[in-house]
Amino acid sequence: MNRFKIAQVIALGAAAFSVIGGLLGGLSGSKAGITLISIGFIAGLVAYIFAGLFTAIKMAGGIAKWGWFLAPFPYDIATFSIAFLFSIIAFTCLPIIPVRRAYRQYGCYMVLSGL
Repeated sequence: MNRFKIAQVIALGAAAFSVIGGLLGGLSGSKAGITLISIGFIAGLVAYIFAGLFTAIKMAGGIAKWGWFLAPFPYDIATFSIAFLFSIIAFTCLPIIPVRRAYRQYGCYMVLSGL
């Protein structure tokens, strides 16, 4: 199994832990939800170590550019920063999106080339 497939499996588990933990913590307010979100966060970081970190940063930068171009001058810096941080947090809790995109961009070519 190459590293992109391993990263996809880990990212899928991390996304599941984050979503279940968010629902459990939001609905009941228990500490089990926070624990599950923490496990999902750490597993998401592990998935990014295997593959997808630079793809996530490029995707977050693309999202943040909308704030840079849509807001007038004094507000565009704050809008860019907030959008970038929000997208990084979202991609940390749901790592399957950038990891899957990295697999489609790079992983398929590695399999075809025999690496």
